[in-house]
Amino acid sequence: MDSFGTVRFAARRLLRDRVFTLASVLTLALGIGATTAIFSVASAVLLRPLPYPEADRLVLVGQRTADGDAGAGEPKFLFWRDKSRSFESLACYSSYGGARGNFAGGSEAEFVRGARVSQGFFATLGVFPVLGRGFTVEEDAPGAARVVVLSDGLWQRRFGADPKVIGRKVTLNDAPMTVVGVMPASFRDESAAELFLPMQARSNANYDPNATVVGRLKPGVSLNQAQAELKVIADQYRAALPKQMQPTETIGVKPYQDAFTGGGLARTLWILLGAVSFLLLIACANVAHLQLARAASREKEFAVRVALGGGLGQLARQMVVEGLLISVPAALLGTWLASLGTTLLVHAMPAGYLPNVAVVTFDWRVLALSAAAAILTGVLSGLAPLGQTRRIDVGATLKESAGRGATTRGRLRGALVVTELALSIALLAGVGLLVRSFANLLDVAPGFDATNVLTFQLTPAGERYKQNAQTAAFYDAAIERISSLPGVQSVAVTNKLPLDWQFNMPVFLSDKPEEFQSVQLRIVSPDFFRVMGIPVKSGRAFTIADNAATAPAMIVNEAFARRFLDGRLPSSRLVTVGRGLNESSREIVGVVGDIKQQGLNRPAPAMVFVPIAQASDWLMGVIRAFTQTHFVVRTASGMRSLVPQIRKQIDGIDPTLAISDIAPMGEIAARSVAPERFNMLLIGVFGAVAVLLSLIGVYGVMSHTVTQQYREIGVRVALGADSGDVVGMVLKQGARLAATGALLGGVLFVSLSSVMEGLLYEVSARDPLVFLAALSVLFVTAFAASYLPARRAARIDPIEALRGE
Repeated sequence: MDSFGTVRFAARRLLRDRVFTLASVLTLALGIGATTAIFSVASAVLLRPLPYPEADRLVLVGQRTADGDAGAGEPKFLFWRDKSRSFESLACYSSYGGARGNFAGGSEAEFVRGARVSQGFFATLGVFPVLGRGFTVEEDAPGAARVVVLSDGLWQRRFGADPKVIGRKVTLNDAPMTVVGVMPASFRDESAAELFLPMQARSNANYDPNATVVGRLKPGVSLNQAQAELKVIADQYRAALPKQMQPTETIGVKPYQDAFTGGGLARTLWILLGAVSFLLLIACANVAHLQLARAASREKEFAVRVALGGGLGQLARQMVVEGLLISVPAALLGTWLASLGTTLLVHAMPAGYLPNVAVVTFDWRVLALSAAAAILTGVLSGLAPLGQTRRIDVGATLKESAGRGATTRGRLRGALVVTELALSIALLAGVGLLVRSFANLLDVAPGFDATNVLTFQLTPAGERYKQNAQTAAFYDAAIERISSLPGVQSVAVTNKLPLDWQFNMPVFLSDKPEEFQSVQLRIVSPDFFRVMGIPVKSGRAFTIADNAATAPAMIVNEAFARRFLDGRLPSSRLVTVGRGLNESSREIVGVVGDIKQQGLNRPAPAMVFVPIAQASDWLMGVIRAFTQTHFVVRTASGMRSLVPQIRKQIDGIDPTLAISDIAPMGEIAARSVAPERFNMLLIGVFGAVAVLLSLIGVYGVMSHTVTQQYREIGVRVALGADSGDVVGMVLKQGARLAATGALLGGVLFVSLSSVMEGLLYEVSARDPLVFLAALSVLFVTAFAASYLPARRAARIDPIEALRGE
């Protein structure tokens, strides 16, 4: 038979076995599509180089202490830059210190997030403006003229991509500045900034310890060499300014890539990669045992072909062609599923799940590997019967209705199904752990009532609000106007919302005036606790009487009281906030309940609250530099419908201020657990597909077992066995497969459980209840897959079975 005839014959055989062909193609396509989609996401973060030229030479430089790694203040950065010789360039950037605010230019004002960057920042990353230029040395000096570089997105949105934007005047927080450059559309940085200002760093300033320092190593300089030099520089800095460094502090250096995979993201992606790899293995194992089962039923066909002079080479060619006719369409369908899956994954991911520089694209390399694995599986599983074909007794096989030489293939099919079950139980246990962890998170009390609370960001800044009296007057007017709207019950402002990143300030207790403690600081209006439903545990809440003319007051939360006050409220205890000039000590007048800040899975931090009317100009300046002001509005219902009316009221006070980040507080609370929900749902889908494939696998093995034992079952029935005995016999065989798979799955679950620990909240990675639940699903699946073949076996007619023999 020529090649075309072989292909035509193979196609006819596969079309005749439509169920087998469709199951094989869909199984492999699903494995290819899911694997490629997940690997494409992970590759964008973990494997693909950062989108900068020679990104392997970019490193992150920062303070390293016993408490972990941190950024650096301006004096330290300037000292490192002047002393180091391992770097081609060293630059720093920060999203704080006045780099964000109300931007005006081109159209109405809007709130824009920016970054302060040192001169040479763009050159260090190796990306330059496509219009205009970057910052000069003179523009980066303190007190220099104000200039700005725009992102491509801001340029497109606010100026319609006008190429004449260079030299145009814009304002940020009422401060005029000149546009000198526009970055390319492909440029993305870690801060997700939309505009860039000169850092204008000062050697005598240390108000921004959160600046990130990035360096480009000189060619040939290794990470270890740079680290050794920076250790010497740290010692030099300590000798020159001993009070500016902690005793255990040094300088750390690591690849810049690490700045984008922190917070457990890398661990999460590796776990997802492991889960989807299990799914691909299950898919390949499923197709392999389906091929073996089909080959066993074709022993008569093989015997006839051998009897007619067909050789092993011809049979091998036939099997390879059939394997390719299954695998190639599966690869094509898997390509479409991978493209669709990648798009769906990106759209389904919660905001902030991936770093800003990660651009997820369809990864053809991963697709090629997955497709190759699928094609190899199809071909090898098709060739597997040839070993038995060599030992076929042609005469005996032609006489038998079911081949007797399938023992080896039966064991191999059983081993493949056991492997599927073991992998499935490990996936199911992982799903169970994530479900329990997520349920535990949802049970956590956040410490506030988010029902019918609308939030939005509105930060007055600039010369008109330099004095706190001006800022407080604006807030009073805004609160009064918004409170008058129909449906509004109460209004308050705060510098940070719950379930957001923390903002720490040093405080000094009166009995330890030389020792500062780092705690969360909130500047709030009097009604804040009432609007947010935060209970006052002892003492009192703020009132309008807590103003600039009265004694400075402070409220602390229970975590602060437990940590510093032995859980009590001593009226004589005074606390000083920050290091600002003329900062007065404040009396603690109340203790409120704890509220979650960095997530429901984190303990509530120690927190202090200061009334806005009593905040100093210095303290408010720090607040504006590092945080924004958030309004919280408790309403009767219909929160979104209030937004236009709120905008109108704010415009009546100051039309240059922009409202942004409008969202119900409940939505913000939901966002805080969005990554956990996404991980749970994604691995849950993998687990469900794994169970479905295992169901198909067990059914295929048991169905074929019944076919192989057709005569034996007929004899048993003829000798008096009833239908219950026959059903029990088949179900026992299925139970043995499930038990073996459960044993191997348990070993796999225990060995891999430590990998899951970083994703779980208040649940052990080896929780026995979760494993028992996974076992239950496994045995129910095995029972369901074995029951139909068992019922078919019970209906065998012994006379027909013996006659067939």
